[in-house]
Amino acid sequence: MRAVPGHSPLVEHVYFNPPAPQEVDSWWARYKAQLAGLTDTARAAVEADSRYILQRGILAADTAKPDEWSFRRSRTGLVMGSVQSGKTASMLGVSALAIDNGLDIIVVLAGTRLSLWRQTYERLQQQLDSGEENAQKVKRRLLCPAPGIALSEQAHSLTTTYRLSSAQVRKRLRQGMPLIIVAMKQTDHLHALAASLRDNVFKEVKELGRTVHMLVLDDEADDGSILDAVVESSQDPIYGNLKQIPRAIANLWDPPQGSPENLFSTYIAYTATPQANLLQEDHNPLAPRDFLISLRTPLDVGHPVDTTDPGNLNAPRSSTYPEAAGIRSCYTGGEVFYRRAEAAKLCVPTTNSVQQDLADAVRAFLVAGAIRLYRSGKLGPASALAMQFDTKEEALTNASSPHSMLYHPSAAIQHHFKGAEDLLIWAGFQDRATARDMLDEGDARLPHALVEQLLADPAPWAQWLKKYRASAKVIEEEFDLLPPASFPDWQTVEELLVREMIPGTRIAVVNSDPNADDRPAYAPTLDAETGKWRAARDLCTIFVSGNVMARGLTLEGMTTTLFQRSSANPLADTQMQMQRWFGYRGSYIELCRVFASSDQLSLFSAYHDVDEAVRTAIIERMVSDAPKPTVLQGLNFEATGKIAGLGNLPLSPGARPFVTVINDSHRPDPNADVVAGLFVRPSESSDLTVANVLRGRILNVPLELTEAAELLDSLNFADYRPGSEGLYANFWSDIEARANAVAPLTDAPFYRPPVRHSEGNEPRRACPYAIAAYLRLWSASLSRPITGLFVTGQPSNLWSYADLTRKNAEQPRFWIGIRYGGGATISKGPLAQLPFNIRATTKRVAGGELQTTWGASDPNAGPGQYRGDVYFDYYHRCADVPSSSNTGWRPSGSDGQILFYVNQHSDDEHPTVAVGVCLPAGGPEQFSATRAGATIIK
Repeated sequence: MRAVPGHSPLVEHVYFNPPAPQEVDSWWARYKAQLAGLTDTARAAVEADSRYILQRGILAADTAKPDEWSFRRSRTGLVMGSVQSGKTASMLGVSALAIDNGLDIIVVLAGTRLSLWRQTYERLQQQLDSGEENAQKVKRRLLCPAPGIALSEQAHSLTTTYRLSSAQVRKRLRQGMPLIIVAMKQTDHLHALAASLRDNVFKEVKELGRTVHMLVLDDEADDGSILDAVVESSQDPIYGNLKQIPRAIANLWDPPQGSPENLFSTYIAYTATPQANLLQEDHNPLAPRDFLISLRTPLDVGHPVDTTDPGNLNAPRSSTYPEAAGIRSCYTGGEVFYRRAEAAKLCVPTTNSVQQDLADAVRAFLVAGAIRLYRSGKLGPASALAMQFDTKEEALTNASSPHSMLYHPSAAIQHHFKGAEDLLIWAGFQDRATARDMLDEGDARLPHALVEQLLADPAPWAQWLKKYRASAKVIEEEFDLLPPASFPDWQTVEELLVREMIPGTRIAVVNSDPNADDRPAYAPTLDAETGKWRAARDLCTIFVSGNVMARGLTLEGMTTTLFQRSSANPLADTQMQMQRWFGYRGSYIELCRVFASSDQLSLFSAYHDVDEAVRTAIIERMVSDAPKPTVLQGLNFEATGKIAGLGNLPLSPGARPFVTVINDSHRPDPNADVVAGLFVRPSESSDLTVANVLRGRILNVPLELTEAAELLDSLNFADYRPGSEGLYANFWSDIEARANAVAPLTDAPFYRPPVRHSEGNEPRRACPYAIAAYLRLWSASLSRPITGLFVTGQPSNLWSYADLTRKNAEQPRFWIGIRYGGGATISKGPLAQLPFNIRATTKRVAGGELQTTWGASDPNAGPGQYRGDVYFDYYHRCADVPSSSNTGWRPSGSDGQILFYVNQHSDDEHPTVAVGVCLPAGGPEQFSATRAGATIIK
C-alpha cells in the first residue's frame, strides 16, 4: 500500500473483538470525568440523584404540552441537601444532564456574597465547563460572565458583567448550544441580568420557532430568596416595600414586560435548611409548588445506591446510603457528631471561663494538626510556607493538607476582632494594639512565646493526644474501621508543634462585607518576582468569624470549632447552617472537636433531629403519596426567622383533653351503646367509693394503647364528623410516613376519622379520633426511633435518643371509668339496662358544646379525701395521688384513664355521653411551625 507523503501509512485494522464504542462527548461525560476523586458509590449516587431531579422535576412537565404548566409557563421545586454535603456537585450534575437533554439556558444563582459567587463560578468552570478555554470550548456554549470579567480584580459595570451578545445568543440557540449564566444573588446583579435577558435573549427566543427551556438553580435558596407572609401581603412592584430579591429572581423569566410565549422555566431551590421555603405562602413566586426532592449522603446504613443503573428512578431511597469505602469516605453530619459517635466525645461542653475554653480549643486544634501532619509525611505549614516550588503541582503534592479551626465568638463584627486579639494575647502578644496591627496586615501568626508556654507546661497539651486516642477507639468500634488510625508518641507531637504547627498557624478575621472576596486561600500562588510557586496561604489557619461563615464558604480540613455565641431566640435554620464542622471529615473524624455550651449542644442535636424528620418526609413523598412535609421546631427554638408570626402546633392533645362536643339529647346517643358494651359484665368492673361517697364505676382491667385508641375511634357524634382529607389529615399522614420509613407499620393509619375521602368538619384540638391517633403513634414509637419527636413533659429530650426498652416498660395502660353525678338515675336506653345504677351528671350544654368539662376538683384534699376526677383511677388502684403539678401531666411511667360522664338534665329526653382523657408524660411530642393566620385546628 502506497504511503501518502507526510502522513502515516494507511492501515486497515481487523478485530476479532471490536473495541467498545466510546461514550459520546456529552456534558455529563465531561462532568463525570471530573468526579474522579469520589468513590464509585458516591459517583453513582451523584448521577442517580441528578437523573432523578432531571426526570421527576425538570422534565416532569412537557414543554410541548402547555396544559402541564402554570399560566406563567413556569414550575418551581426544591432540593434539600445537607450542610456541606455536596449540593454544588448535584447542581453541576443536574446542569450537565439538563444540557444533554436539550435545555437551552442554565442560570446558577451563586450566593449573596462576592466570595461565594466567585467560588461557585470557579468550580463550575473547572468541573462543568472543564477544559482549556480554546475555540472548540467557546463554540460549545455561551458562558456569562466571561471568565476574564468574573474573576478579574478590576471592577466592571454590571451591564458589562452580564452583557450577552444578540448575535452570539442567536447562533448558540440555533445550534442547540446552551447559555450558561452564573449570577450573584443581589438585586443589582439580578436586575442587570434580567435586563440583558430581555434585551438580548428573549427576542432571539421569540424568533426561534421552537420552545426554549430555562433552568434556574438557586444555591442556598433560603438565603435572600424568601417572601414572608406579612411582607407579601400585597403584589406591589418589586421597587415597593417587598423584599426585592425573590421578585428580582422571578423577573428573570417572568418580567412585568412579559416573556416570549415559547419560553418555559423551571426554578429549583437548593438548600440544606428548607424551613422558610416550605413555609412560604404558595402564591409566592419561588415557593416549591411542583416537586420536593432530597439528596442522599454516604454513611454505613440505608438503602444501597443502584450503581448498575443510576437511572432507576424507582429504586428504594433513604437519607443515607452505605459507602463500601467506610467512614473515611462518609459524610460526617449530625448523625455522627450527636448520635453515633457520642461516646467519642467529639462535642465538648464549654466552661464559664472564655479564656480557658479558648486555650483548650486552640491546644486541641494544634495537637490535631500535628497528628495529621505526622500521618501525611509531608511538609508542615511553617516549612512549606518558607519554600518555593518549580511547579504548582509540586507545591500541592509536597505541602500538607489544609488544617482549619473556626472561632465563632458572637454575631457582632467588633467581637470577632476582639476574639482574635484575645487569642493572640493568650498566645503571647504583649498588647492589643500590636495584635490588631498584625490582624489588619493579614499575616498574624502565633508567636514564639506560645512555644515557650508549651515547653514550660506540656500537660494540658499532651492530654489531647490521649483524648484523640480514646476517640479513635470508639470510632473504630462504632464504624468497624480498619486499619486503626495511627498516632505518634508525645515527643513527636511536641516536636511538630514547636517546629511546624505553632509558627505556621495564621489567625484571620473573615470580613462580613458582601462585596469582599475574602475566601480562604487553599491554592498555591505564583510569585511574580521569582516565577516560583508558593504553598497555599491557609495551610494552617484559625478563622475568627460570625454569621458570614454560616453560608456556603467551605473551610478545608476543619477539625476544631469554638462556638461561644448564644441567642435569646434561637432559629433552627440559621444555627443549622452554622455547623460548618459537618462535611466529609471521616478520615480524621477522631480529631474533630466542637466546643459549645451544653445548652447549645442540645439545640444542635435537636436541630439535627427535626432536620432529619423533614428529610425523611420528603423522601417518603418521593417514593409514595405522602403529603407535603411538616416543618418542625421545638418549645425552645423556632424553625426560622424568615417567616413572620410563626405559630407552634403541638402534636400531643395535652395532659387532660376533654371532648366538648356532645350529641343532642333529643335522640338516643350511639355513644351510650359504646359505654354500655364496656360494662355489660358486672364481674369485670367495680364500684369506686372515696370518702364514703360512691363516685362511679371502673373496669377492673385496663386497656392497652391500641385498645384505648379503638375505643375512642368507636365514638360517634352527629355534629362532628372530621374527614380523612385536608390539612389535619395530612398532618397525621406526614407523621405516619416518617414512622413507616423507619419500619413498616402494622397498625395504620394512625388517624381514622369517621368521614372517608373528604375533609368533613373542621377538626378540633380535643378530638377523640386525634387522641386515638396519638395513642397509636405512641404504640408505634415504642419500636422505632422516629425523628422530629420530643418527649412530653420533658420538651428538651428527643424521642430518637430515648431508651426504647425503658419506654416499653413504662408504656401506659388506660383505665376506663364512669363518673357518677348528682342528677337522677339513668332510666332510659342501654345504660339503664346495666346491673348497676348510674346517676347522671348535669353539665351545662349550649349549641352542642359542653360548657363545663372535668368535674369535682379539690387540690387541697388530704389522704382519704377525693382530690378530683382527673385522679379517678388512682383511688381504684390504691395508688398515691401525685402531688399537684402546674403542667397537669401524670408522671412518666404512670397509667392513663378514659372517664365517661353520662349527662342528663330533667328536661333532656335521652342521656348523652361525654368523655375526658388523662395522659401521662413520657409520650411522643412534635411541634409544627404554622404560618401567621394559618389555622389547622381549633
